[in-house]
Amino acid sequence: MKNKLTAAVLAVVMTASLVSTSLTAEAANTIYDTESKTHDGYDYELWKDYGNTSMTLNAGGTFECSWNNIGNALFRKGKRFNDTQTYQQIGNITFDYAADYQPNGNSYLGVYGWTKDPLVEYYILDSWGSWRPPGTPCKGQITVDGGTYDVYEADRINEPSIVGRTTFKQYFSVRTTKRTSGTISVTEHFKAWERMGMKMGKLHEAALNVEGYQSSGKANVYKNVMTIGGSSNGGSQGGNQGGNQGGNQGGNQGGNQGGNQGGSNTPSTSTSTGTKVECEKMTKGGQYTGNISSPFNGVALYANNDSVKYTQYFANGTHDFTLRGCSNNNNMARVDLKIGGQYKGTFYYGGSYPAEYTIKNVNHGTGNQTVELVVTADDGKWDANLDYLKIDGAGVGNNSGSSNTGNTGNNGGNNSGSNSQPGQTAPVQQNQKLVALTFDDGPTSTTSQVLDVLDKYDVKATFFLIGQNVNSNTRSIMQRQVNMGCELACHSYTHEDMTRMSANDIKNQINWTSSAIKNTVGVDVKFFRPPYISVNNSMYQNIDLPFIQGSMHNDWENSTSVSQRVNSVLSNTKDGDIILLHDFQGNSKTVEALPQIIEGLQSQGYTFVTVSELFAKKGVNPDVEYKIWSNVK
Repeated sequence: MKNKLTAAVLAVVMTASLVSTSLTAEAANTIYDTESKTHDGYDYELWKDYGNTSMTLNAGGTFECSWNNIGNALFRKGKRFNDTQTYQQIGNITFDYAADYQPNGNSYLGVYGWTKDPLVEYYILDSWGSWRPPGTPCKGQITVDGGTYDVYEADRINEPSIVGRTTFKQYFSVRTTKRTSGTISVTEHFKAWERMGMKMGKLHEAALNVEGYQSSGKANVYKNVMTIGGSSNGGSQGGNQGGNQGGNQGGNQGGNQGGNQGGSNTPSTSTSTGTKVECEKMTKGGQYTGNISSPFNGVALYANNDSVKYTQYFANGTHDFTLRGCSNNNNMARVDLKIGGQYKGTFYYGGSYPAEYTIKNVNHGTGNQTVELVVTADDGKWDANLDYLKIDGAGVGNNSGSSNTGNTGNNGGNNSGSNSQPGQTAPVQQNQKLVALTFDDGPTSTTSQVLDVLDKYDVKATFFLIGQNVNSNTRSIMQRQVNMGCELACHSYTHEDMTRMSANDIKNQINWTSSAIKNTVGVDVKFFRPPYISVNNSMYQNIDLPFIQGSMHNDWENSTSVSQRVNSVLSNTKDGDIILLHDFQGNSKTVEALPQIIEGLQSQGYTFVTVSELFAKKGVNPDVEYKIWSNVK
């Protein structure tokens, strides 16, 4: 479950390259002028040109800051590096943060840092003040940590930098919608920038940063946990999360084992989430393609249309593809990924040092597919050296040592439950579309009418109950819900706006409702939907349940007709959606619309599941801090 903020020092996950933190947090310290030192295991800096600033250094990576009448001021806590290693050598970098951010004018919130050789100042911005930076043409969009970011590159001419006044590049990833909490997978942005031709150098710094420019404001960064090392999971949140969760160990294990006997004889290695294939063992094509032994045992693509390829079995149609390779010099090498003859993206290598680059969330055909790595843009200035290709995600067949062309491998990856572990829900069958019906504000007599419809169509749903509606008069309704296989969840005790409540009152709302349901029908509550879909940081910190929103269809408004409710659901529903409806007393139009909704979605190929089943079948862990779910992918 979620880690709660306490007065204790926040843990910092570090590799040996980081300094160790003591078990006792250093005392808070407030500074007012430019200063750069270390505090409680984190490097910090307050930098300003002029004006009034203050920065209070709290436990771990947390801090508070304020500014007014300034030219430019930056407040940050993170890690300074020694300018000798690339981000690939350092390891995966993430920040898990939350802030009360109150800018008045031009300001940024996000991750900030520098590289050398080349000299680059970079920003990954989750929020900003009155002006959205940087005001230059967008190079494209990337999806990281469940959000979409616009990517920019700007030139700074004879401006201040970490090496004095000079000319350098600025790189920006700017989130398309603001947020003030979550995970920032820094390494995923670095990889995406380099795929777009924005070369990264030796890392100088990475820090969570609040910046003000000719403005005033304040911020309380009350959570800032920097992690260095381990594997990157930026694509797992809101992207291809299902393929990277342990929940996929059930039915999809069959797709990852030798049972997937369709395919070529290309040897490969199974990983926990997919397959790794050595490039020198693939089939070579083109005029000059050949094996190499330096800088690794692999293959070199020397000219246009040089390629390597092999046949891979896919039970599912979306995966991440990671290629380790390099250029034979400092020129940019480009290698196209093709699957089934279709172009899927390009890997870029900006130097001779081997590195892994990933193309995430690639959509492709299923079954046996030809995977090809091909050079199509060589200008005679570089060669591409390739080591291995990794494919991550559920349903990747291991063709190791197999020459059969049968479909026996489908039994594990596609047949629901055939290889499931005890106590697990098998992942979704290939091409099966799932949706979760949910109802708020019961139990009431209208709930019984909803259950009549669900029972007729043999459909299960999840009901978010108001605690004060749980009593001896509604016990029989709740018992019927449980007997039908429906799920009961929490919608608060009084249905008041919880953003206006104290921490203790918030906890009481959840505990009273959960206890009422448990004492009445003996089931545990697993999910929470906030009244009015209104949330704040205090709620996230004090509610130890995943937050659920859902797609809304205005069925709480009496002016919304039956046909409007039906059309809204049928025209807007997507695979993995959580549909939000209401069973409050007297909501007869939703009851009347429900048969048409069920029949319409069934005709579109949807299967109805509870919210718990939706997460389990999609292989997604719902317990993500500072996130509210409407769709499960």
